[in-house]
Amino acid sequence: MRMANSPFLEIPSEDWIASNDQAFAVFDGFPVSVGHSLVITRRVVPTWFDATADEQSALMDLVNVVKRKLDETLQPKPDGYNVGFNAGDAAGQTVPHLHIHVIPRYTGDVDDPRGGVRHVIPREGNYLKDAPAEPAGGNAKFAPTLSVGYPHSPLWEQLSWRIAGAHAVDALASFVQSSGLAVIEEQLFEALRSGARVRILVSDYLYISAPKALRTLVGWCELAAEEFDNERLQVRLIETAKLPTEPESFHPKAWRIIEGSRDFISVGSSNLSKAALVSGVEWNLLSASTTSEPSHLQFSAAFDSLWQVASPLTAALVESYAESAAKYRQKHFLPEADDVQEIPDPRPWQVDALASLARVREAGHSRALVAVATGMGKTWLAAFDACQFGEEIGRRPRVLIIAHRAHILAQAEAVLSRLLDHRFESSSTAWYIGNQSDLSSELVVASIQKLSRPEGVQRLAEQHFDYVIMDEVHHAQAPSYRRVLAKLDCDFALGLTATPERTDGVDVATIFDDNLAYHASIGEGIAEEALVPFHYVGIKDTVDFRQIPWRNGRFDLAELEQRVARSERMDRLWSTMEKHPADRTLLFCCSRRHAVFARDWLASHGVSAAAVFSGDGSDPYGDSLERLRTGNLQALCVVDMFNEGLDIPAVDRVVMLRPTESKVIFLQQLGRGLRASEGKSRLLVIDFVGNHRIFAQRIIHLLSSLPSRFPRRTIATCSSQHADRSRRRRPVCRQAISFRQANNRRWLATSDDSAPAAQ
Repeated sequence: MRMANSPFLEIPSEDWIASNDQAFAVFDGFPVSVGHSLVITRRVVPTWFDATADEQSALMDLVNVVKRKLDETLQPKPDGYNVGFNAGDAAGQTVPHLHIHVIPRYTGDVDDPRGGVRHVIPREGNYLKDAPAEPAGGNAKFAPTLSVGYPHSPLWEQLSWRIAGAHAVDALASFVQSSGLAVIEEQLFEALRSGARVRILVSDYLYISAPKALRTLVGWCELAAEEFDNERLQVRLIETAKLPTEPESFHPKAWRIIEGSRDFISVGSSNLSKAALVSGVEWNLLSASTTSEPSHLQFSAAFDSLWQVASPLTAALVESYAESAAKYRQKHFLPEADDVQEIPDPRPWQVDALASLARVREAGHSRALVAVATGMGKTWLAAFDACQFGEEIGRRPRVLIIAHRAHILAQAEAVLSRLLDHRFESSSTAWYIGNQSDLSSELVVASIQKLSRPEGVQRLAEQHFDYVIMDEVHHAQAPSYRRVLAKLDCDFALGLTATPERTDGVDVATIFDDNLAYHASIGEGIAEEALVPFHYVGIKDTVDFRQIPWRNGRFDLAELEQRVARSERMDRLWSTMEKHPADRTLLFCCSRRHAVFARDWLASHGVSAAAVFSGDGSDPYGDSLERLRTGNLQALCVVDMFNEGLDIPAVDRVVMLRPTESKVIFLQQLGRGLRASEGKSRLLVIDFVGNHRIFAQRIIHLLSSLPSRFPRRTIATCSSQHADRSRRRRPVCRQAISFRQANNRRWLATSDDSAPAAQ
């Protein structure tokens, strides 16, 4: 297969886009996408396997150069690449001169790109079990499946991961209960944060829908409108008596979830209740496709038809519905639908914290702060203490909840209303968010953004609350929080945070009269087995962070990205990962390009990986989460996600690929992997220990995560093998730090042999 001359050699050097001593690159004369390039050996070599090691190395070096050039010059920037070569006639090689294809790929350029270069044999292209590729056309059809409910296949197991990463969600239920909203709340707001459009249709059929649940939906719409936009979450009520068809019954229950080119529908028996979604025997037929299936098109048309005749859900409509429902039940003697929601008992740490808060009030203090590690249940603590306060005053307390994020307020309202309604007489929730400006109820939920405006501050000064909860108060030094605190009239205010320190070094406890009533550390969670122990491994960083500009309390992103996206840094990580294996890894990256680089680098080493971030170029969000959860994906590279919000308990290794400037963020990222999960015995933490001052705080952060109520002994040793003389004299953490406790639990922090001493 040798040839004396090659058409590639006829290309003049001025048309080359890059070159080195062994190879050159040109644009392909018959491109399959914009930017399609060829990297060719200068010597006429038939195939890759005939090239020398130096030529092979030079070719791959040039592939990287070409990829960088294409990223810099193409608009829009490519979302991915196919890189490969053909070797031999049977493999499709038509020019017997070694050349490597570098093909830019763009989201949506084919319906289902999974399988990549495997599509040289079309029927083998897409090997994923749930998405078999068709022999032609590249589109994927998914075999319909049946979800039969508890215990084998609850519908929520199929919906949850799809909703979290969806671009659009349509839900239809004949009735809705508060327990169902509690099930979907976290994933729904995760989807909204990621830019999804959500439409929910419920009905007044037999007045089974709970007025309380409908009020919650009105509040959710206001939350979404204030934090996102008015169109992001919409809810409508189907008034069956006004339907033009005048049906005798109304029983549809269905979902449509769209993520990229994938269209999923579920039609069956599950309404919006916990029993229907999680714990009941419900049958639902599931169908997914990347093609325009007739049934999916029919679903879309039918949903839109109902949507057009339904009424937008407003506070006034809900009150009218509640009055009609009460009259209907009196006349027809129909009991309300059973919607019992379990009330958990306080955890041991919460019992201690409640006792401490009671002592703070007994001492005459009206403010206190509780610092609670991620995943420990701070919202439930606030609810328990609000009830405790109510018992102290002998009635249901009037409670105000203040926070800055929609999902935090939604979660807090669900927990507080459930527990307060259980312990005292029931009451509705008032919302001071978006277009809602009600401060009159026994439970008021308010966004700090609206409450801190002049009108909000003035109205707040006219109100008195028994108990106020301020969540995520490490934001409390912001001017908006100061304005609210100055006008707040309450008997007791509880601040909640993951850490008493802010990123700017301000001690949040001072805002709460220096009353740090309790600190529920990661160690407490480990001791109670709500969290798993962690093994910390610090490895020496190859980046000199002293050379990177520091602006406004963080590194210059462009310079940081250039420094950390280097193969030698990943080589060091790879060596450590091989020494400390795990099943599911979460890697925190500093930018989108960094995440894509890390994903591709891991993939080149045989690790199934995905890069997930907001914006274009991300791998499918929900699908990636589900594949990681089920073990079909080994690594997830993320950017500014999972610091707060959605958890993946099965993660058993986290990697800090980005330099974290904040203790708050560091502990939040650490917390992402600490959730207990079946079969998980510990979390492995791999961290790059650099030469910037921030990294000297790592061990301090870890020490602060230990339980405060147990005695602890620390052992710090410094290996002199790799440390210079000045460092040997310092009592620093070097080879190992072990923490042992009275209950014989253990936390272990180690350094890679090449790591420097902490400074």
